[in-house]
Amino acid sequence: MPGRIWTGEEKFNIIMELFQNPNITIAEISKNHGIAVSLFYKWREQFLEGGKKGLEGKDPDKSLMKENENLNSIIGEMTIANEILKKII
Repeated sequence: MPGRIWTGEEKFNIIMELFQNPNITIAEISKNHGIAVSLFYKWREQFLEGGKKGLEGKDPDKSLMKENENLNSIIGEMTIANEILKKII
């Protein structure tokens, strides 16, 4: 039987308990929420890795914008070629 599925916001709130209350242990947080300590560590690692990526300043949307520009350029060239072919035929 699969375990409970936690939303990203729920995971975030659970992880934040550790940072908001320095007197609480990971074992206590895990017990309070009915999760394994190893799962808490996994979520914390994902949380920290996501924060690290955010601080690196890389904007994933910029790569998508560049790809979009390239595709629009290709479409423009194909449209011109198509118009030329229509005139020839």
